[in-house]
Amino acid sequence: MSDKQQQDMIFNEVTTALGDQITWRWDEQQSALLTEFSWEKKERMLTVLRQLFTEEWHRKSIKKAPKIIKAELGDLAHLTKEQLIFTRPASDKTPAFALIWWPWGHGGTYSMRLIALNNDYDDEALQQAQQNSLLNIFQRFTR
Repeated sequence: MSDKQQQDMIFNEVTTALGDQITWRWDEQQSALLTEFSWEKKERMLTVLRQLFTEEWHRKSIKKAPKIIKAELGDLAHLTKEQLIFTRPASDKTPAFALIWWPWGHGGTYSMRLIALNNDYDDEALQQAQQNSLLNIFQRFTR
């Protein structure tokens, strides 16, 4: 299966689950699918995303994410309050992918970007990232 076919599979899986109440378009700058929607859809969208993705990162927990995720997402991994990143590792059928959840400053609109990741991560990478985070905390207290 080609990379394009895998990417289409991801996009179809996520966009179908989120329903036809939102419209997606291609964001050339970020190489991602992009949608915006009003606050009324927030809870429903979050419920679906939490079923589709295995990890949910927020401003504090992103520090515990595998380096490979943070490196690939670059500036998108610098989260502020209420911004989220959902990720899922590769499977037999799809590459790893991420969804960026971005509330707009006024609170009435949200955007999401769905991105196929070029690199994969696994449970070992997640565990290693958490161990490194705990080690950093320990080192701060023992200095």
